[in-house]
Amino acid sequence: MTNECPKKPELTTHSNFIIPLRKIIPITSIGTFMSAMDGSIVNVSLVTIADALNTNMEGVRWIVIVYLLVISALIGIGGSLGDIHGRKMIFQLGMLLFMLGSFLCSFSSTLEFLILSRILQAIGAAALTANGLALVITYVEPSIRGRAIGLNSLVVAGALSTGPVVGGILTEFIGWPSIFVINIPIGLIGIILVQQYIPETTKKDISKLDYRGMTLFIIIAFSLVQGILVLFEGSFWGLIFIFIALVCSLLFVFFENTHPTPMISIGIMKNKGILIGIISSFLCYMVYYSVVFLLPFYYQEVLSFKPSQTGILMIVPPLAMAIMGPFAGIFAEKVDAKKSTTIGAISLSLFVISLSILFIIFPRNTLDILFFIIPLVAIAAGSLTIFTVSNGTSVMNNAPKGDVSVVSGLIGLSRNIGFALATTISSAIFTFLFTLNNPENLTSGTEFISTYYTSLGQVYFIFAILALLGAVISYNR
Repeated sequence: MTNECPKKPELTTHSNFIIPLRKIIPITSIGTFMSAMDGSIVNVSLVTIADALNTNMEGVRWIVIVYLLVISALIGIGGSLGDIHGRKMIFQLGMLLFMLGSFLCSFSSTLEFLILSRILQAIGAAALTANGLALVITYVEPSIRGRAIGLNSLVVAGALSTGPVVGGILTEFIGWPSIFVINIPIGLIGIILVQQYIPETTKKDISKLDYRGMTLFIIIAFSLVQGILVLFEGSFWGLIFIFIALVCSLLFVFFENTHPTPMISIGIMKNKGILIGIISSFLCYMVYYSVVFLLPFYYQEVLSFKPSQTGILMIVPPLAMAIMGPFAGIFAEKVDAKKSTTIGAISLSLFVISLSILFIIFPRNTLDILFFIIPLVAIAAGSLTIFTVSNGTSVMNNAPKGDVSVVSGLIGLSRNIGFALATTISSAIFTFLFTLNNPENLTSGTEFISTYYTSLGQVYFIFAILALLGAVISYNR
């Protein structure tokens, strides 16, 4: 007989604790959905917020940009901390920070305070994004991992598409602070459910944290995104930021190769399946977000729809994803990732090209065009779902068990950078083409509308080519 107390059953390994898919997806999706949705929920409300805070569009756009920049810079850190300290704990901490940031956003009376509050929101969102999918991968059966990733990807993509819908309706009927207040009760529910139903994960045994690697990663992500954003605004500083990102990237690879417990192991950086998956994901997300970012402006500036009407039309992409998500998950489990991701990327490109041609050749003075726009956008969203699910399954299957959160964070990073660059680059290209096609600077009338259609079609065609590039890269995984 021994005096030792019996050990508590280990519930945190992949092999001996499974959570049903129908339970873990809804629980983790609360945080994942909110963090993703708040990247786009303010888009329809920017004009209203600018008027309320007595600022202009150049100032108010930082409400969107700073959120994406901070998430991009910290998402890898959030994943690394999840692997080290426990994915459940970092996920819940992220939820608390996100709720606090949301509360402060709703009470902001100046632009500066609102931007600072969005930074706090984004810190929490980085932890949620990096560890939400990682928790799902940790506790579902390996045989249904494709369906799990499919449903999680559906939640993220649907959240980013639903943001303008919710934002438009809440802003018009309740007021812009409500787009932030709504996060608080939903977040409380999420924290309670995670605490009750999800056990803590195995913690990585780290004797020394890679603070140098974490710092360099933040500088790289921030400088790269900020550099490209500024570059497309015509500023020379963009090249300086990109140069800083490149230099820090070289230093990051060198220091990670020599650190005993690196933030991102060399195996991850050299893994072809992970690297190709992240690059192709970035390209395809960039194409899709260029479509959904410019459409609300078209609906309001050309078709003269109200924010709430625009919001209703923007339900189409997430609805298509909801329908396609489960089928895409099964498809990812049955078909080789090389084929399935390529099919999804090519399909996305073809339907965005079709949308481009539609805007260029369709009659300008009728709402009948919606009968073509809606199905084309829906099929493009469904195509992205096929790609995303298959690609996510392939990448996560390549992830080492101890680095699941890190790899999950890198997928989220590719998505957020794609969204950030799509919003800036698509609007910059559209402005350039519209000015080129509209030398008389018309603001109304038939010629104005015709120029708007032509310029929008040209932008979509340019981005559709990026999806084809993503297909080629993906085929070589």
